Amino acid sequence: MAGTKPPELVEPAPWRDRRFRVFAAGNFANNLGEAAYKVGLPLYVYDLTGSLTTMSLMAALAPAMLLISPWLGAVVDRWGSRVFVVPGLLVQLGGALTLNLFAMGGHVSNVVLFPLAAVVQLGGEMYRSGWIAGVKGMFPDNAARSRAVLSSLFVTSNIVGPLIVAAGVGLVGYLGLLWFNVATFLAPIAVWLVGVHPPAKSGRSSAEHPGLVRDIIDGWRIIKQEKRVMYVQITALPLQFVSGVGVVSLMVWYMRSHLGVSASGVGIAQGIANTGALAGSIYIAARATARPRAVLTAAVAVMTAALFLMVVPVAPVFVLSMTAFFTMRSAVTATCAMIIVKYLPTDVLGRAEGLFNLISGIPLVVAPLIIPLVRDAWGDTAVLLFLGSTAGLALLLLARFWRAWADQVPDSLGAASTSDQGLPAT
Repeated sequence: MAGTKPPELVEPAPWRDRRFRVFAAGNFANNLGEAAYKVGLPLYVYDLTGSLTTMSLMAALAPAMLLISPWLGAVVDRWGSRVFVVPGLLVQLGGALTLNLFAMGGHVSNVVLFPLAAVVQLGGEMYRSGWIAGVKGMFPDNAARSRAVLSSLFVTSNIVGPLIVAAGVGLVGYLGLLWFNVATFLAPIAVWLVGVHPPAKSGRSSAEHPGLVRDIIDGWRIIKQEKRVMYVQITALPLQFVSGVGVVSLMVWYMRSHLGVSASGVGIAQGIANTGALAGSIYIAARATARPRAVLTAAVAVMTAALFLMVVPVAPVFVLSMTAFFTMRSAVTATCAMIIVKYLPTDVLGRAEGLFNLISGIPLVVAPLIIPLVRDAWGDTAVLLFLGSTAGLALLLLARFWRAWADQVPDSLGAASTSDQGLPAT
């Protein structure tokens, strides 16, 4: 029938691919070390200095890397994913190894700590830029689902990592946990050595591409043409604002201050919410087709309602609302990651990840600055109402883009794959 849209391409499950299982295992091991490091290093710094300022500045190193993410993505698109995967791991390994050796000698100071911690974060951002852009080349038959599964494994590692710290700090101490992180850098290197890595790509001459800034601008022009990706990323911005680290801290504080929940009870509540987040991510990864509009619609409705329900002064209601909130937040995160791989051609994936990291990082940085101002002006409960109203703005964006999304072709994965002729098989 004229005007009938073709059905969306159904991707096979990535777990059937042995190469994917090997890559996922190495990536997960590395993420476990990262998750333990993110918890263990601030605790170690506090044990050394007792300074909240030092801890805060150390925590700021990770989001600071978002500022250079577009440039890293441009490098990946120009020379291929291989340029950053193993080199990024080696940079991490070198920085972490040097930090540990200083710690063993008892010579850790801020002059040593900050530069080496920054090197570790830089290496991590290089590695992520490389492998994320390389997913489509490594697993072309199910690139989007592979990306979603890897996102689910990342959520899992963030749940397990703090448990490793809780169990290991009494056995091996903070230094032992830092050595555990060093060991996990070797897992993805081993995966590379057994032959599971992004395909090679010929570099493009400087005459063809005069500079990385121009590459980033050209990439942005290409990305803007794929409206489905832009609609999802823009619609998700209010949800990014209401679900960042500042909001997580607010929820913990609210349970302790307003609801009288014990410290152990807060830990249990966070564990339940993290389990919900894992379920949301796994659900997206398990879907055979992408339904971004449906996911976003459900997420906006649930996250907005959950924030409004949190004002009810009953702890179980708050915990259930928080769990529903983080379940849908995780589903949105996995969907945003999935559609970049699904709808964009391989030669702009690095820049797309970098640019969207930078864009989504803005609300993540702004939210912790605005939340205290709202609380000081209108009170504690008003903050939740403010966040709920902000999340609801995504409904207006959905309504704005709904018809325009329907005008897009449902699936361009095949077309994008045929444009990747410059990528030989691994």
